[in-house]
Amino acid sequence: MTDGPVEVYLVRHGETWFNKLDRVQGWCGTPLTPKGFAVAEAIGRAFAAGGVDFAAAYSGDMLRHHETMTSLLEGMGSELRPVSLFGLREMSFGAWEGMPNRFMWEAAYRVLGVSSTEEALGAGHSLIDIYDIFSRTNPDTDYPSDTVRQAADRALSALDDIAAAEAVPGAPPAVLVVSSGVTIACILDRLGAELRAPIHNGGVSRLLRGADDTWRVLGHDDTSWAERGGWRG
Repeated sequence: MTDGPVEVYLVRHGETWFNKLDRVQGWCGTPLTPKGFAVAEAIGRAFAAGGVDFAAAYSGDMLRHHETMTSLLEGMGSELRPVSLFGLREMSFGAWEGMPNRFMWEAAYRVLGVSSTEEALGAGHSLIDIYDIFSRTNPDTDYPSDTVRQAADRALSALDDIAAAEAVPGAPPAVLVVSSGVTIACILDRLGAELRAPIHNGGVSRLLRGADDTWRVLGHDDTSWAERGGWRG
């Protein structure tokens, strides 16, 4: 058991070039757009204004995670030194990487016999079901892709390590964590949250790791933080 509970503010990175171009972005990476930087800094300002006092900061190990974390900390006026972790990076999409998103999604729809996410959800499938098909339809296995289970296992192992490092007796410390959309969705699904839409850029989810070492979701994909920090877009 850990020394005490830990609260995690889990933020999806800001908008990137590939997000704006609507291309698949897992283990490949592109920088943030000007909007991506601005939204992250606004979220940081909102955290500071809301009195959220972070004890530590962790992020995925890719450029978009680093740039988002840097902007968050700048917005907060924080001198925290973030730690980068491989386990917090995005799911690998294999040979789909860099392709237009619609190619990967349409391949998954064909497997399910539907033509849209809405139709898939209406037929009883979950968003996570669609994500899990991406690895099955990987067009070239020379470029390995992740299953939902692999992505969730990797990320939750990283979160467990963070909790073990940051837990202290008493009130739960707040820890800032930056990761990617599908990985965050896989975490939330594993912890019992029901998702009907992808996680937004800059969406903030809150998790609590109890002293009994179990995780629970306090809220997910809250996009209001950027607005509270002055973002108008």
